[in-house]
Amino acid sequence: MPQKKVLIITYYWPPSGGGGVQRWLKFVKYLPQFGWEPIVFTPENPEFDLKDPSLSKDVSSDLEVLRFPIWEPFGIYKKLFKKKEKLKQGIVIEKTKMSFLDRLSVWIRANLFIPDPRKFWVNPSVKFLVPYIEQHKIDVVVTTGPPHSMHLIGLELKKKCDVKWVADFRDPWSDWDLLEKLGVKGWSLALHRKLEKKVLMNADHVLAASDGIFKSLGEKCALNKADVITNGFDEDDLPKLDTSFEQDKFRITHLGLLNELRNPSVLWDILEELCVDIPAFQQDLELVLAGMISESILERIRKSESLAGTLNQLEYISHQEVFRYYRNSSLLLLLLNPQDKDQLIIPGKLFEYFVVRKPVLAIGKRPSQVNDLLIYTQTGELYEPNEKSMIKEMVISHYELFKQGKTSIPTKHTSQFSRKNLTKELSKLLDEIIIYS
Repeated sequence: MPQKKVLIITYYWPPSGGGGVQRWLKFVKYLPQFGWEPIVFTPENPEFDLKDPSLSKDVSSDLEVLRFPIWEPFGIYKKLFKKKEKLKQGIVIEKTKMSFLDRLSVWIRANLFIPDPRKFWVNPSVKFLVPYIEQHKIDVVVTTGPPHSMHLIGLELKKKCDVKWVADFRDPWSDWDLLEKLGVKGWSLALHRKLEKKVLMNADHVLAASDGIFKSLGEKCALNKADVITNGFDEDDLPKLDTSFEQDKFRITHLGLLNELRNPSVLWDILEELCVDIPAFQQDLELVLAGMISESILERIRKSESLAGTLNQLEYISHQEVFRYYRNSSLLLLLLNPQDKDQLIIPGKLFEYFVVRKPVLAIGKRPSQVNDLLIYTQTGELYEPNEKSMIKEMVISHYELFKQGKTSIPTKHTSQFSRKNLTKELSKLLDEIIIYS
């Protein structure tokens, strides 16, 4: 029996790195085991500098990857203003280090290229894909966003082809917590919502990566069919455990984007106090931070007499390496935007924290699905930024365990979040789409 075919349209694909790649890279890896043949459609020349060659190990040599040229307007900006580097994603809302031209560029990008600068890829992609879908008898098309222009490709393909379409939302669209910071409001926000509603009304099925995103989308219109399939962890990513390893530092680790919105200032204050209160604490402490980190946060730590010497700042770490850093940690940080009242997003790193069995210190808002998951799996605690005494107690308790040589914790119910199990869930959903259509 021939395998059913699913075409995945994604902006992010290896060798691109970062969190946007992981979800569908892992689905594609495991889908053939459940009777589905994936085909990937992705840009040939994306304006995305973050590379991670280690991710290519998950791309089967049998996988068909269609790489199609894309034009993005950032090239014009670089030529006009002689910019050699991009404004780093996630740091564009910082209060400092941005010139007038940078701020103008951010505003133009957010308000004139709706839903995003990849919109110019929509029409050429549709023109290319219509005959491909018909010729290769594609059963289902999946678009995954952000960037949400990918969903506009799906919208047009749905009009022109006899194919089922799934719109997958890794992050919110019009309820994204940074839109207001980017100056998106009024007519531009209304246009985002209009396009979002068109996608939601026309997709055969909507997927969301969290309950919060699911609820946000459902408030826009009555969804035809919708499900939540979270992100997860892939046990194949875990390096072999080095039993000879001796944890010599009380490491508090955060790998990935850390901007002003997620700055855990209360934690820096607590750590400074503990360096004074506990004689050996400063010598034992190591702060491991990697990725795109706000200069204001780095400056805060570097100016601290107690913390400056404890900082271990690293550049981008490949996905292959992150688990080694996780395993060598005593506390793993999960930092949410406290201004996001609905806490819509579950950071993908949470699921990877599950599998290394290290305690998680989350700072954000309750109630939230992150808090629910931490309780369900018994992997950590979530505190609000004003709960200083409780955060301090947790840090002290895990420091005491570190001194006793105990840095791992028992966990529960984590196996359901393995990428293979989640892909099995996805395959059942895809089967239902084509059977009951």
